[in-house]
Amino acid sequence: MDWELIQGTLAKMWSNTGGVLFKAGHFLSAGPLLIAFLIAFIVIAVRLRKRTGEVPGPRRILGLLFPRNVFLHGSAKMDYWVFLINQGALFWMTATVIFSPALVAEILLALTHLLGLEPGDVEMGLWGRIFYSAFLVLLWDFGASWAHYLKHRVPILWELHKVHHSAEVMTPITAMRRHPIEAVFGSLVSAAVTGTGVAVWVFAFGQNPMPITIFGTLAGIWVWRVAGYNLRHTHVWISYGDFWNRIFISPAQHQVHHSKSPEHFDTNFGHIFSFWDMLFGTLYLPKKDERVEFGIEERDMAQFQSLWGVYVMPVVKIWRRLRKSPRRKPVQAD
Repeated sequence: MDWELIQGTLAKMWSNTGGVLFKAGHFLSAGPLLIAFLIAFIVIAVRLRKRTGEVPGPRRILGLLFPRNVFLHGSAKMDYWVFLINQGALFWMTATVIFSPALVAEILLALTHLLGLEPGDVEMGLWGRIFYSAFLVLLWDFGASWAHYLKHRVPILWELHKVHHSAEVMTPITAMRRHPIEAVFGSLVSAAVTGTGVAVWVFAFGQNPMPITIFGTLAGIWVWRVAGYNLRHTHVWISYGDFWNRIFISPAQHQVHHSKSPEHFDTNFGHIFSFWDMLFGTLYLPKKDERVEFGIEERDMAQFQSLWGVYVMPVVKIWRRLRKSPRRKPVQAD
């Protein structure tokens, strides 16, 4: 037996599961989680004080922040299993080493070279790095938001994305409740969009400056993740108000996105910015303290109570859809 290979595989599995807590650049690492829960703690405390006129004790606040009926719900337990399986046993399916933004950019730049096109030559200093970093954040967010939009609009992709939307309660781990094929699709779209943008930038300016990063993550994305990103997959309702909700996706807007009410279907696809939804015509501004019930249509909910239903049935349904697709009849000769 190749013990080095086994040890390497086990190390990778740990890094993608329990080790996530110690990856400072990951949105589920300890820092972003603690900051998100601190924000939620303060919000709950302020709301209780306004409602009762008394300063609530920490125990009461923690009980509302971490309710057993949410974190120990059967749907939450399924989230935990899917997270462990995807990040542990199936981590190789979501690897983007082969098809990455850098590869896309290299291919496109090679094509411009073959066509005899000459790139620009612009001197870029610190401000160039800043603008380039902001440009990459916009590219990443548009790619992720567009992929998200397609997952709802394309029937075979929706069969995969139902796994995520079948969550009846939400915790930060719900963000990782994804079918692995869906995760691969999202990575491919993001790589294509970002890589194309990088190629355009390099061709226009002749340089690919080093972007500004924090713990290996684009600074803009990292800052967003520590600013309460993890609250979007929780029961804690936080809206930024109509003005800021038109710029940034608030936790409340993403909770509306998970609502099973028909008026909320196919809205708020953005990850960081909500102006993509204005572009798609899918922006929904939540009302104050709007109550939402998470999930999908009842006829589909039973499927996602088992791992077989989560991993296998979406593929089976896609296969059935493809087999039922109308085929062009052969043209008969006269």
